[in-house]
Amino acid sequence: MPDLLLLYSLAALGGTLVGSAVVLPRMRRIARLHPSVDPAGLAVRIPSGPRAAVIVAARDEARTIEPALRSLLSQLDPGLRIVVVDDRSTDGTGAILEGIAEGEPGLLVQHVTDLPPGWLGKNHALAVGVAAAVADPDPPEYLLFTDADVVFEPGGVRGAIAHLEDHGLDHLAGAPRVHAASWALAGQIAAFGVLFGLFTRPWSVPNPQSSAHVGIGALNLVRRSAYERAGGHAAIAMRIDDDLRLGKAVKAAGGRSAFVFAGDVASLTWYPSLRAMLRGLHKNTFAGINYSWTLAVAATVFLLLVVVGPFVVAAFPSDWTGASSLARGLGAAVAALHLVGAAESARSAELPRTSALFFPLGILAFLAVLWRSAIGAVTTGRISWRDTSYSLKELRRAAPADPLHSPTESA
Repeated sequence: MPDLLLLYSLAALGGTLVGSAVVLPRMRRIARLHPSVDPAGLAVRIPSGPRAAVIVAARDEARTIEPALRSLLSQLDPGLRIVVVDDRSTDGTGAILEGIAEGEPGLLVQHVTDLPPGWLGKNHALAVGVAAAVADPDPPEYLLFTDADVVFEPGGVRGAIAHLEDHGLDHLAGAPRVHAASWALAGQIAAFGVLFGLFTRPWSVPNPQSSAHVGIGALNLVRRSAYERAGGHAAIAMRIDDDLRLGKAVKAAGGRSAFVFAGDVASLTWYPSLRAMLRGLHKNTFAGINYSWTLAVAATVFLLLVVVGPFVVAAFPSDWTGASSLARGLGAAVAALHLVGAAESARSAELPRTSALFFPLGILAFLAVLWRSAIGAVTTGRISWRDTSYSLKELRRAAPADPLHSPTESA
């Protein structure tokens, strides 16, 4: 047993060293998005520009919609329009939107009262928003999809468009700054960031030969021509992971895509507490792996052996684990490398780096959520999303093999 633990620790250290040497430098080279303002924040460098529409889907967002919408309205220019779609809200969201829209010619509010068959609510609402935007006699060249709780900095929208144009892209996904009310929540967000990076490989997204793709609900900017070539939201009508799938659809249709850190442009409070985050992830984690039991098992084995195992070897006494001093030392080295990666994830999201210490517990919490999500979906045959229940069979039928390989495959 001690010899096996030593071999295991050596293998884990070798794999983690190689992975860290590949991943961390590439993550640090990912660009940061900046608003289109001067260093003092006094003047917008681009007072106007190509026509663009910001599309927001809102369902029961009375608590967050006004500050988010005010942040967008503060940077309106003659070429920018905002379309907000009230998706069957019951909490007064619609009335709030109508009140804000009075005297704001750059803001268009649409109301959805019924969900047609074959659509998820959010995807249908975004499609309605696009239809309203392109009905303009001078339709937008760019579409920015964002969530109803995201606050943009002045010049943020134009900054994103400028980055897309400067780099010749068709699609840009930006990770916002995330506010966390507790240390544990910050740690869980950092752990999620590590998993998201491993799953999507954002550094490889610009490579047209790579299967890597990405999308972020807070900031998904796309050229309208590329959006239409990809089939729009009709092509992903039943995808719970719509943001990721939009990025995948655009790239599969030949578009150029990239990922940036957008903390200087956009921010949000993703979840108010750790419990709320785990509850929220439960709804879409199984969908995020394409309802695949194979991926669920593979992810569990990988995370337990490569990520959690070294912490166990290093943390517990030898008479508990049978590990030699050398094996425990190697386990501690692997654990330290994982904590460095988690600290980098926290830094990227502008969270306290000390929250990385929560990392092993965050991974275990994620695995618990994954299996609860998968077992719950299979035993009930349904998945609940934004207060609407959908058949698992119907969702699986809408998730066939895609033109691009799974992002877990090699480039």
